[in-house]
Amino acid sequence: MPNEFTSIATQPGLATELTQDLWDRAVRAALRELPTTRQFVDVRPQDPMARGNSVTIEKFEWFGGDVVAATLTPLNEEQDVDSVKMPKPTPVTLTPQEHGFAVTRTHLLNNKTFAPVDPQIALSVAQVQNEAVDALVQAAVKAGTTAVTPGGVAENTLTNASKITSGLLRRAVTRLRTNKAPARAGTFYVGQTHPHVILDLREESGAGSWRVPNEYGASQDRIWKGEVGEYEGVRWVENALTSVTATGANSANVYNTYIFGRGGLAEAVYEEPHVVIGPEVDKLRRFRTVGWYGILDFKVFEPKAIQRIVSGTSLGDDIGS
Repeated sequence: MPNEFTSIATQPGLATELTQDLWDRAVRAALRELPTTRQFVDVRPQDPMARGNSVTIEKFEWFGGDVVAATLTPLNEEQDVDSVKMPKPTPVTLTPQEHGFAVTRTHLLNNKTFAPVDPQIALSVAQVQNEAVDALVQAAVKAGTTAVTPGGVAENTLTNASKITSGLLRRAVTRLRTNKAPARAGTFYVGQTHPHVILDLREESGAGSWRVPNEYGASQDRIWKGEVGEYEGVRWVENALTSVTATGANSANVYNTYIFGRGGLAEAVYEEPHVVIGPEVDKLRRFRTVGWYGILDFKVFEPKAIQRIVSGTSLGDDIGS
């Protein structure tokens, strides 16, 4: 008996032309969080004499312990004290450079797409801007600090088993306090690291040893973007953009962790990074450009106020995409 159904399953037939696959005209962006290491920059030029190729911030130094020790000797009643020269300031020079990126779409594309592309282009350009600025800040931190590793071994010998430990954190905080580095919020320093490193710390310490942000947030000026809790005197910020490099043993991935005191990082900005809508300058006005542009530089201002730890993680090479 022949199949007499009029249905989608019967092909060819009525449904061959009248039932078609459809597309949702609302296009969603892939998930992507946009944290930034720049939130920890807190030294900026305050009164530059003019614009120039670079800007130098002078850093006053403190008297050393030998000067303090000399004042412990009682004064001679009939003898004046000798004057001591102020310490020589240390110059920190920042040289802002141009950075930018652009996307150009055609008029034909804009007229043939079933969903608007300009909003997504703008979001994507902003994503590149954020990640580029974040990478510039981290490059400055790495260039201006010396890393500490688990066991004090060379970075190129680190493996997935070379995990960060609570002991390393306690020593880093101790070094900051010994350096007289001011805390950033009350008595807390602030740390930034990769989610994989946060996982290792939580598994080592147990969830009960972490203070969640809302337990101490009421007494603080702010909650950092991406903040996950306080541990070992450090308020921790999770940032998946934190530098991961294949520089361990057999090209194993190693992860950077930064702990900041106040005054550690400096920036000089001649033009704040921003989205730029380019003019239509072609003869038929068919090309529309969206990009970002900025003139800026970052540098470590006070190395004593930053600690950097490089380690492996239990998740190893699984860094996602």
